[in-house]
Order: sequence, then C-alpha cells, then structure tokens
Amino acid sequence: MPIETFQWTAHALLRLDQRQLTREDIEQAIREHHDERRANAGQADWLVAGTTHLGIRFEAIYDHPVHRDDGAARVVSAWRV
Repeated sequence: MPIETFQWTAHALLRLDQRQLTREDIEQAIREHHDERRANAGQADWLVAGTTHLGIRFEAIYDHPVHRDDGAARVVSAWRV
C-alpha cells in the first residue's frame, strides 16, 4: 500500500522553516524512496534521503506505519546534507 497520508510533528514543521525545505519535497522523497529506507536508531523508525526540486540534498526521519495504518507516515524531522 502506498503512503498517502502524512502527519507532521511540530518539531518537523519548525525544522522545515529553519532549513528552507518544503513539505512537498519531503513527502515526495518518502513516497519515492520508502522501499530504500534505512532503520533509524533515534527518535523515528526510518530514515530516507532525497533531493529538493532545486537540487538540495536532505534526509528525513519518519514513523511508518502510524497506528497500524500502512498508508500513513509521521514525519519527525528533516535536515540538509
């Protein structure tokens, strides 16, 4: 089942603003690279890498599934690399 619904933590939204990243870029990376995700040892289950529409590389951490919903992801944070 593809990820269609995204929940965002307050921390993740703050980091997007601080790091000049967009929800659209993060959500696209999670959708496109979910099968290539790596386990994350920190505050979220998974880590994925992506590139913005401007060519800026970033990583994001997220939980999946959310409350047993395979179609949902909860974005915890994102940063530029």
